[in-house]
Amino acid sequence: MNSPTRSVRSVLLAACAFATACSGVPTRTFQIDAIDVEDQPVPCIVVVDGDWAQAAERGQVVNIDGKRPLAVTVAFPRPEANIIVAAVPVDAAGKPEKLPKSREESRALTEFLSDYRDVRLTDPDRTLFILRRK
Repeated sequence: MNSPTRSVRSVLLAACAFATACSGVPTRTFQIDAIDVEDQPVPCIVVVDGDWAQAAERGQVVNIDGKRPLAVTVAFPRPEANIIVAAVPVDAAGKPEKLPKSREESRALTEFLSDYRDVRLTDPDRTLFILRRK
């Protein structure tokens, strides 16, 4: 037979599992903008937590085709998330020639140094990055 303690333990474990499954990871949408020191827009890829492939796949590029600012949804499985903004080389029509896969590649392809910052769930919606020239 089942003892009352064993039944209570089973109910508590089931309740904890249910609460964990339903809680999920909190997200927040940030408005990302990127300019240079002369207040001019800089076309940039916006990378969250170092996932360059996902940023390219989602087309997370600010200052291209009127995307200014760019809305980026960030998941917070930890207290902070890292956002990197790296310049993208553009052709004469203003379209990206190549999306860099690292900060170093962005620096080699453009005249700008990338910028980064850690954001928290409670930070303001609008985040401005100012890129410096090499």
